[in-house]
Amino acid sequence: MSKILIIEDEEALRETVAELLLIAGYEIAVAKDGLDGLKKVQEEVPDLILCDVMMPKLDGYGFLEQHQLSIYSHIPVVLLTAKIELDDEILSLKLGAKGYVRKPFNFLELNRIIRCWLFSE
Repeated sequence: MSKILIIEDEEALRETVAELLLIAGYEIAVAKDGLDGLKKVQEEVPDLILCDVMMPKLDGYGFLEQHQLSIYSHIPVVLLTAKIELDDEILSLKLGAKGYVRKPFNFLELNRIIRCWLFSE
């Protein structure tokens, strides 16, 4: 069973996405911000990370920068964001994000992206 780490500061969204992914058959770990996310990556060693961009303490860009320097940089990160500017998406991809999903998103779309990265081999 693949494990997904959800890094999201909005509790309701974090819980909803976690519940939907549990139903879809994934094992789930959660973190409330980028700093907590860096710690959870080490503890949980997920197969994929879903990360919000705008969060307190350490935002998604800061998380990506630190994640790419870690021994866990092979774990793909898909960003979830309310940002709609193309420049934000380009920055995310330059920092190493494997996907960029705009909120509000359709769960089927999100699951398709997850499956692409988890089962592409």
